[in-house]
Amino acid sequence: MIVADALSWRAKLESIRWLLRGGPSRRALRRELGALLPTPEMLGPCRLRYARVGPGRRLTGYYDALIRVEGTESYCARPVAVTWGSDGDADPPYGTADLAAIEAAAARYGVAAPFRQLGADVPAWGMRVQVSPLDARIPQLVRLSDPRYVRQVVSGAYAARVAAPDQALARRYAVTSIRYRPGKRHVLRYDSLDAPEGETIFAKLYHSEKGGQVFRAATQVADWLAEHGQHVSSVRPLAYVAEDLVVLYPRVSGAPLYERLRRPGRGVGRCLGRAGAALQALHQLPSAAAGPLRHLDFAAELREIEREIAHVPTLLPVVGTAASAVLDRARELHARLPQEPPTFAHRDFKCEHLLAAPGSL
Repeated sequence: MIVADALSWRAKLESIRWLLRGGPSRRALRRELGALLPTPEMLGPCRLRYARVGPGRRLTGYYDALIRVEGTESYCARPVAVTWGSDGDADPPYGTADLAAIEAAAARYGVAAPFRQLGADVPAWGMRVQVSPLDARIPQLVRLSDPRYVRQVVSGAYAARVAAPDQALARRYAVTSIRYRPGKRHVLRYDSLDAPEGETIFAKLYHSEKGGQVFRAATQVADWLAEHGQHVSSVRPLAYVAEDLVVLYPRVSGAPLYERLRRPGRGVGRCLGRAGAALQALHQLPSAAAGPLRHLDFAAELREIEREIAHVPTLLPVVGTAASAVLDRARELHARLPQEPPTFAHRDFKCEHLLAAPGSL
């Protein structure tokens, strides 16, 4: 099988699996990763975490490559993004000078090691390999992966707040990549190593000023639910750091609501009731309070959904048919409904993002 056939619209699920997990493809990936390290023997297992089929016949697999820690028998995980594209179009082109500058910065900040290089193009496979923290579109990922720079960012964010922190700030942080999506978004976890309460902060990186809009909207939502949420609260971001296009969030305790759905009971019913009440409260949030936001009508939402699932009918015909039927039915029902003025809505309100804790959500 060749890459162009595996990525064609005629391809089936088995073809995608062949690229992501097949022996020849995995050997090619390991060969390229091994060449980026001082010695190939440092490379341990590569574990697929997530895959995405995108527009333009492009497939991206996100892996954790286990790298042997020098002088020990242990491994550390390093996020890797691998993109396959038809006709060698593995990813949008970025200048080699940009990538070279980012790799140099990563070495300077001490976040490239043990890799000697962080990227490789493999034309024979139509494949591009990127190792965290390489990202030409979000170059600040490099410095935000450096624990020393993290300390400056966190202390500066707290200094800009009206209220002082409840505890002494950490002097040392451990940085863990939670989500590595080159060109799209990144999430990092900062765990304090010397603060008494073991503070944890999450950093969500953006490639534009959208982060500032998200920070303002999230703050308004937290204020609104604090007053109208009825035992439901929303995480309040700690800060938006404009020069780094990053939003900082505190850690929130709780279990994802979908885990409770597996054990039906009165407690689950209360959680679902609170979730519904919170969603209703969000729909009542005044537009002026939320600030300038992107306006989407029903037709635009459907077009976006159809674009995102364009590959499903080929890979999973039964699921694709069912999804098309649901969208057609939604169009039919929407046409019967009275039109209403624009309303604030949460586009990602799902059980995975709702954390249940005793007495609250």
